[in-house]
Amino acid sequence: MRTEFDAVVIGAGIAGSAAACALARRGWEVALIDKDKFPRHKACGEFLSPESLGTLKKLGLSRAIAALGPATIRTVRLHTERGGASLQIPLPGPAIGLSRLALDSALQQSARAEGASVYTGVTVAGISDIGDDRFVTLSAKDGGELVRARAVIAAWGRHPLRSYDRAKTEPSSGETYMGIKTHYSTIDTDEAVDLYFFRDGYIGLAPIEGGRLNAAAIITPSAYRRYGSTNAVAHILDEASARIPLLRRRLEKAEQVPGTQAAAAPVRTRAKPSSWNGLPCVGDAMAAIPPFCGDGMAMALRSAELCVPMADAYLHGLSTYEQWEETYTAQIREEFAGPLRWGGWLERLLTRPALASWALRAGAVMPGIAERLVRATRLRH
Repeated sequence: MRTEFDAVVIGAGIAGSAAACALARRGWEVALIDKDKFPRHKACGEFLSPESLGTLKKLGLSRAIAALGPATIRTVRLHTERGGASLQIPLPGPAIGLSRLALDSALQQSARAEGASVYTGVTVAGISDIGDDRFVTLSAKDGGELVRARAVIAAWGRHPLRSYDRAKTEPSSGETYMGIKTHYSTIDTDEAVDLYFFRDGYIGLAPIEGGRLNAAAIITPSAYRRYGSTNAVAHILDEASARIPLLRRRLEKAEQVPGTQAAAAPVRTRAKPSSWNGLPCVGDAMAAIPPFCGDGMAMALRSAELCVPMADAYLHGLSTYEQWEETYTAQIREEFAGPLRWGGWLERLLTRPALASWALRAGAVMPGIAERLVRATRLRH
């Protein structure tokens, strides 16, 4: 493994891989490091909103994503357990459904194609600042090497590297959830996402590549145990189908795909973005985005898009580290604070059955207001 780079990106999810790819395209020597091995399934809604497609184009990644044959999505339907209330909201443009198994691998391959060095299954043990350089220490099991770089970008997800948690990140004081997902094979051709809200969380059905549906749920730990842990998704869908005829028809001939299950815990959302933790943060390291926003992957990609030009300026000596922090923090706050706040508020509303039923019925009567509320959870750029 090489030990000298211009930049090191820690975390090879969508934000980290996109940032590494874009920096390498600008001519920098980049290392992309992740503790996990790929390809792998990940608990995720696997929904790329219309906003995210614009960012992918700006990052030069549209062609790689299109080659994966993603599913097209044109509308979102919301359902509640009480009274079977439903509301349909058209998207402002076509979105796509794409598994993280395919997406993460494609983005890492794009980074490699641009010249980035990608190291997966490698754990970062610590980071040290010495002058203007940063030294990334790999764990002993990975050889205990020291990797030197002038810039390090944190894309390590919801859990900061404990040895370098300069912000002393505190989790949200709100509910703690678990994220779970599995895929279903289906003959369904409906270009829609279905979100079903119930007392203990919610579950989404979204088409992805290969004629499959991704079923992803956010539920409380107690519900996870009550629904049977590894069979929780199937049990939740059974209950939802009993109440919502549309879901019952959609799942009528669907079969669960073995080996596609994944879980993540704990899932805690934050109402405020945290763009700097001694290092620039992108993706979930920047904000644990309320899954209801439906814009999580767009926000991850947008944070990388914002961070890369500032990293480039810093590496060229055109700005100081302090200027990078100040500018990036201001841009993240300006673009992300509103959607995160509205997303958290709507999520809390819709996971309370009585209020959710009332809200969806009101939205059906006043669709313009419902659309504006949902759009308030989305990025504008």
